[in-house]
Amino acid sequence: MLVIVADAQAQGKSKQYVQFDSNMLLRGVSDDSVDLSRFEKPNAVLPGQYRVDVLVNGNWRGASFVEFRDVGQDGAAPCYTAELLRSSGFDMEKLERQAAEQGRPALGDTPYCGDLATHVPGAQARFDAAEQQLLLTVPTIYLGTRRASIYVDPALSDSGITAARLGYTGNYYSQYVRGGRSDDRGYLGLSAGLNVASWRVRHDGSVAWGSREGSRYQRGRLYAVTGIPSWKSELLLGETSSDGRYFDPVSFRGVRVASDERMLPDERRNYVPTIRGTAQTNATVSVYQRGFLVHETTVAAGPFVIEDLQAASYGGDLEVRVVEANGETRRFTVPFATTVELLKSGETRYSMSLGQAMASGYRSGGPAVFEGLVRRGLSNLVTAYGGLALSGNYRSVLLGAVLNTEWGALAGDITAATAKLANEKSSGSSYRLSYSKNLPETGTNFSVLAYRYSTSGFVGFNEAVAQRNIPKSDRYYDAGGRLRNRIDVNINQSLGDRLGSFYLNGSAIQYWKRAGRNINFGGGYYNNWGRVSYALNVQRSTVNGGLYSLGRERETTVTLNLNIPLGKSYDAPLLNSYTSHSGAGGTNSGLSVGGSAGEDSLFNYSLGTSYNSRSGMSSANGNLDYLGSLAQVGASISQGRDYRQTSLRASGNVLAHAGGVTLAPVLGDTIGLLHAPDAKDARTTRDRNSRIDGRGYGLVPYLMPYRSNNVELDSADMADDVELLSNMRTVAPRAGAVVLLSYPTRRSRPVLVDGKQRDGAPLPFGAEVYDLEDGEVIGSVGQGSRIVMRVRKDEGRVSVRWGSKADQRCRIDYALSERERGQSGFDVVESVCQPEPALPAGPMPVAGLKP
Repeated sequence: MLVIVADAQAQGKSKQYVQFDSNMLLRGVSDDSVDLSRFEKPNAVLPGQYRVDVLVNGNWRGASFVEFRDVGQDGAAPCYTAELLRSSGFDMEKLERQAAEQGRPALGDTPYCGDLATHVPGAQARFDAAEQQLLLTVPTIYLGTRRASIYVDPALSDSGITAARLGYTGNYYSQYVRGGRSDDRGYLGLSAGLNVASWRVRHDGSVAWGSREGSRYQRGRLYAVTGIPSWKSELLLGETSSDGRYFDPVSFRGVRVASDERMLPDERRNYVPTIRGTAQTNATVSVYQRGFLVHETTVAAGPFVIEDLQAASYGGDLEVRVVEANGETRRFTVPFATTVELLKSGETRYSMSLGQAMASGYRSGGPAVFEGLVRRGLSNLVTAYGGLALSGNYRSVLLGAVLNTEWGALAGDITAATAKLANEKSSGSSYRLSYSKNLPETGTNFSVLAYRYSTSGFVGFNEAVAQRNIPKSDRYYDAGGRLRNRIDVNINQSLGDRLGSFYLNGSAIQYWKRAGRNINFGGGYYNNWGRVSYALNVQRSTVNGGLYSLGRERETTVTLNLNIPLGKSYDAPLLNSYTSHSGAGGTNSGLSVGGSAGEDSLFNYSLGTSYNSRSGMSSANGNLDYLGSLAQVGASISQGRDYRQTSLRASGNVLAHAGGVTLAPVLGDTIGLLHAPDAKDARTTRDRNSRIDGRGYGLVPYLMPYRSNNVELDSADMADDVELLSNMRTVAPRAGAVVLLSYPTRRSRPVLVDGKQRDGAPLPFGAEVYDLEDGEVIGSVGQGSRIVMRVRKDEGRVSVRWGSKADQRCRIDYALSERERGQSGFDVVESVCQPEPALPAGPMPVAGLKP
């Protein structure tokens, strides 16, 4: 029987306790009752200081050390300070004003250990001893910001630990063509980093090797970056590129400080386009931006999609080169531009860059460059922006505005520039108009990004930097290569569940002193017929003369793709059929079967064949990839009548830290280092491939910076003799940080004791079992007088207690046989519980919580 009792409190409220009638419990033939008084007062806490997670209205707001003081019969209560509430998101200025108006003292730095509602009207507090959480419920009027549920103030973010990291992506392929001509090539992309305090040092580069041209190292960027939470900004020192949103992006060595929108509640991510194409065989796909190789991989025959591209800046078209197994090379361009984002009234974004240009056309150090940009929300309908770009004898000024209307967002700007290139002086203007609209009710998201017109004398920022001080006779880029006009289009339209969706993107570019236009566009239609999915894609490219004429003048590729599941299970193999036709390559068709296998579907495979109508040649190909807990590896082979191509690939990451070296297949920018001693094979619920290794460490990738991240460990695959004392950790890391997440564990053997009292009576159900050496609760009596407990020693003594009287306790001695480390299963023991001396006067010890 349960009785609820209301107890009058000093604050004039009532607090409820519960009383249990132990006579309602089934005790078997014994007449022993169980002392349940320790359960009557919830979350009884011993006085002391505890490190607890603070949750406000259910949202994690950080971990703090909180003092608990004895307040009488209720046990210890948490103590509050102004700093604790301020760091948890409370509007302390409002609370202080209210306290002054009501003539009561405000909460200060001296801890207050009473009812939180005394200082925050309507607030309630509860401490969860098991989870070490202080749960605060507060009227939102007293919170300093209407933050998203997972947003955390950057000032409270975790800078992480000192660690070094290295990411690698390797690809090797060997090609043999009839006649004895062979070509072996290799690529290794590297991304290195060092985290010290709040600073992150980064460097990337790549090694390309060929059996004919030898090897070369392409050095990438080297820079150090840190966040400035008070400014909601990021400071970068070293090599990088300018913003690229409005002026041409320029690579430079220097300093850049800019708004970091990841620190804001409403996150806006950088845009990087998706690359779609079709490979006729197992092909190597290389992606270049402004002449730099930014990505390379091997794809199987058929349509491919690259979505995880890490481009160097906001702008700069992407040149995609597809090298087939037989050596044939195709190229196409993916437009890369972004629209101007509207800002709320009163919000500001800025970016300032200053340094020395690193243009590829320079024989020595480049000129000094400066770029400054600012955006300001004048109202919820109008955002104004402007900028300045300077470099030696180059000056450029930008002014523009965005208007938000019910028909969409319209942006327009004017850029005026003057430049002196060697002995030539030039000046001109560039005008841009862009439009974007999202129609959720129709599934439409389209943009004209945008229409730009430039006069013949207009010189872009990148051109001015690259051409200054280079003699006119040596220039590879003259007025004939200057942009005249350009239009970019992006449309994505959903037609409903049954009618599918289509997309269209492309660009048309015209240059001064050059006839015709360069046109690149692609379009596609996707739909499902039952469980069969199909897609029709068109890629069109037209290049008209000039230095940048890559590949054929005109090429149109049309591809039809079908995917048919060969079974009803989620991991059933998939039959893929495609047909691709182009004027240059003829008609290619292919058929393949692919799917996943193994535990957690870590193996991916495909086997297929293809045929080209023009050459009359057919080929067979196979691919196999494995996503392991340490790295991702793969291999492919393609065999035709006149050629053979094989490739190997691998990618992964290495993290060096104070505890040693830990490997992982993927990491991302912001990562968590898990430490759970002896918890080998435990893995996180958010990434099933993130496992704890034999040294007790693991890595979890892609944590969200300045956001609350819950990382939970699943102990299902752990050894039975290891106990995970807490399986959840919450952290809000800084961008790029390596944060340490510690999970306490205890090595103990699971034991099942078939026990009884000395007179043969069963032990009372619910009685707790204490380790006599340290006083901790290690188990309880379950049904049938059986004890389930965990012990850390092979021999010992435990106490079974169901009250404080002499006849409400007994002692069990146990001795277990030796077992191998990591062995699974319970040890089973039969024992008689012997009488034990009386307990000293006073309350029963509170178990499960230590300061």
